[in-house]
Amino acid sequence: MKRGTTRLGARLAGAALLFTTTLTVMTAAPAHAGPADAMRRCAGGQIANHDIPHLIVWGNGGGGVPVGRDPGNIIDPGDVFQIVPDLSSRVDPDSWAVGTVGPDGNGQVAPQGWPYPGLAQYSAVLRFNNNPAGWTSDGQQATAFNRCTVFQDNAPARFSFGVNDPGPGDNRGAWTFHVLIWKASAPTTGPMDRCSRNLPATGPRDRADTSLAVAGNGSFGSFPAGATPGNFLRQGDVLRLEPDYASRARMDYFFADHGPNGTDRLAAASGWPYPDLFEFSPVLRFNNNPVGWVGAPMQATAFGGCLLWTDALPVRLLFGVNDPDLSDNSGQWNFRIRIYGRD
Repeated sequence: MKRGTTRLGARLAGAALLFTTTLTVMTAAPAHAGPADAMRRCAGGQIANHDIPHLIVWGNGGGGVPVGRDPGNIIDPGDVFQIVPDLSSRVDPDSWAVGTVGPDGNGQVAPQGWPYPGLAQYSAVLRFNNNPAGWTSDGQQATAFNRCTVFQDNAPARFSFGVNDPGPGDNRGAWTFHVLIWKASAPTTGPMDRCSRNLPATGPRDRADTSLAVAGNGSFGSFPAGATPGNFLRQGDVLRLEPDYASRARMDYFFADHGPNGTDRLAAASGWPYPDLFEFSPVLRFNNNPVGWVGAPMQATAFGGCLLWTDALPVRLLFGVNDPDLSDNSGQWNFRIRIYGRD
């Protein structure tokens, strides 16, 4: 049984309350950027700006992008997105009759009285929601977006996945999706172009291309490495952090091994270092030395795409572990970190 919070966990969790600096969004897009270019990058299979390869949509609770109970918006009008379903993933909505179903449900149209009448019964449904204004569009089959799609709602939004079941509380299992977003505002040249084409970050202007390990017990995990590393990621650099989903950390003495997404379930609001992020997962925070935290904690697995660092403060990358007791943990999660240097 886990008890208490380690000094590291407490320090990181407490620091979240002290600094409210947030990442800024580019307002001046380079030439040739826009919806057409985002579509070109999607159609050409280039690396997305946001790449979530293992999104879990629980049969009894849904899921969302970004992760969290009240996350910020992630997609803007004109961006291009694609949602690739794992058709082999299953949910059991009724152990007595229906059997297990994939994300398309049972193929029958839901009547009035269901959460989403007119869509397939027992299926995964996607709606877009603006924070704080509310819904921007009606629900649609989540599997309908397995192609490059321009986001045409009238406001920025976050993804909200639900289940078309009038009684989801007794459901078991989950569906898995791969969610990708190509930003219409992203630059098309320089470090973003090199990242989008999945080149090694070994060019004359690039900064880093190496492996990075995060200890399950919190004893190591930063970039640069060291007890008090200096700042490294600069304004104009592009970051890509690829998780090794086969890597595992053990969260207690009872063989509870977890990959980089932990349990895929949101931690409770109290008792956890990073409430509303995945239990038993590595969490990434950006920190300026000596100013402090820049932005909110985020899942370490959220940076598989090409992220342009737009904040004026240079930062280091500090990893925490979302576990209230690190003392009985072992193992490590592995990542490949690439930082494409600004031109």
